[in-house]
Amino acid sequence: MQSAEEKVDSPTTLPTPVVEEAPSIPASTPEAQETIWGEIEAAGNDDTHNHLFCGVVGHEGTCKSGIVLDSLTDEEAARGDVILCVDFDGGAAAIRSAYHRNRLSNIRVLSPWVMQTGDRTAYDYPETHNRVMEIGRAAIDWAEKQTKEDYSGPRLHSLLVTALDLWNSVATNCMKIIDLDAAPDGIAAVVNPQKLVGNRWNWQIRSTRFHQLTAICRRLMTLGVRVYWETHLNVEYENNKETGKHRPDWEKQTNNYLNQIIWMHKVTGRDDDGQPTGETRYEAEFYKSKTNINLQGQRRVVAVTRASEPAEWYGLSELREGLL
Repeated sequence: MQSAEEKVDSPTTLPTPVVEEAPSIPASTPEAQETIWGEIEAAGNDDTHNHLFCGVVGHEGTCKSGIVLDSLTDEEAARGDVILCVDFDGGAAAIRSAYHRNRLSNIRVLSPWVMQTGDRTAYDYPETHNRVMEIGRAAIDWAEKQTKEDYSGPRLHSLLVTALDLWNSVATNCMKIIDLDAAPDGIAAVVNPQKLVGNRWNWQIRSTRFHQLTAICRRLMTLGVRVYWETHLNVEYENNKETGKHRPDWEKQTNNYLNQIIWMHKVTGRDDDGQPTGETRYEAEFYKSKTNINLQGQRRVVAVTRASEPAEWYGLSELREGLL
């Protein structure tokens, strides 16, 4: 039975899976002013109201990327709005191909990985970091251009970065390979990490590298772009022992930077005797909702699967309607 706090939309039938230059700042914004007094004056006229910088966390296969890629309305898709994906784990590309072939131009997926030229490791971590920064700068440039009155091209609606746990590993390996010069490549970087890093304060280098992406995404947010970070869950430890709980697998300060966090859950349906019914519900929990207190702690059903029956997809209407 659906609880009072849950809301379910009408289901839809699932289809068969089948710039290197720094961007300019608009002259009207507070940060473009030449003096602090000018900045204070301009802040009174600042009508920026987009504060969507949302983390989506959960175990594998819980519809994390799915709810974001389904967040465009029909009107937004028809006018050519775009969700740009930096796809570390390939999940966004798979969902785009399986369920959104009618919106291929609306969902544009880029792989951030740069392959190594040698034969020892697959990925070049420093160049991968540089590529992510380049994609971020291009996205900011795009968002800047679309604020102009004469802009008529496709609009950057949202940015989705998948698998932030892998971005964290990129930042960690870059710290060891480039900043500390303690390892020649990604393989050597995972050997005895405490010895390689040395002073524990050196881990701040990793955090600084990780949050370069945070700075880019916060800038995009102020330009009206909705930003989503998706990551998996990792086992939580305390005093080197598992606590039985899980935490988002990203840099530990990340929660503080996000305005919204959605936890995704996979719930097995059971009868009165506790036996599985064959139904599985996929639910979104508003774990952090700084910009809409009415959503705090609420849950929504986003999909339901049943044995031998077609799946039901609801999506998350709060994303489509801009209610976060």
